[in-house]
Amino acid sequence: MQILDTVYVWDWCRTLGALDEDAVRSRVRPDPSLTHRSQVVFAPNGPTGYEPAVAASVVDALGTWDECLLWVTAWGIWPSSEDWPRYYAWRGRQGSRLSLEAAPGHLATREDEAEFREVVLQVLENGWDAWLLAARGGKLLPLRIRLSHDGWALMEASEPVVLNVPGLKTDTAPPHTIFRR
Repeated sequence: MQILDTVYVWDWCRTLGALDEDAVRSRVRPDPSLTHRSQVVFAPNGPTGYEPAVAASVVDALGTWDECLLWVTAWGIWPSSEDWPRYYAWRGRQGSRLSLEAAPGHLATREDEAEFREVVLQVLENGWDAWLLAARGGKLLPLRIRLSHDGWALMEASEPVVLNVPGLKTDTAPPHTIFRR
């Protein structure tokens, strides 16, 4: 697992065509080809215990990838739910002493899958916003997942998709009925 600073996150996204450099601040580029959406709301009012199942579902939904970027874009929204000692202990085990602010990217290969699943779970439990972008063979896969501090996960893809979490309802309504960024 590589911990990436902001410049490396932008470079990875730029190389794969996922960076919106026209934005005031660099962000994930909107992709009109991702017309299918699946959303699951798991913790709209705070932690619910569904976070482990959602984390597993989200990583599984990415399918087959060579590398996957978890880009944390917001934190500190629900400070009472953030477990900074646990997160920085995990980060230290990855060989990084950089702060989340300095290095918001977590780039995993398949060999890093256990650590990757753990950090996705921590993002959900800490109430952070993040993007998951996966690549195979040096090309961005036609799907992405957005995680929200408001307790939802949204998958956008070029083919019909379902984020399936046992015990939770999945919304796969047409794009115009699901919120837009």
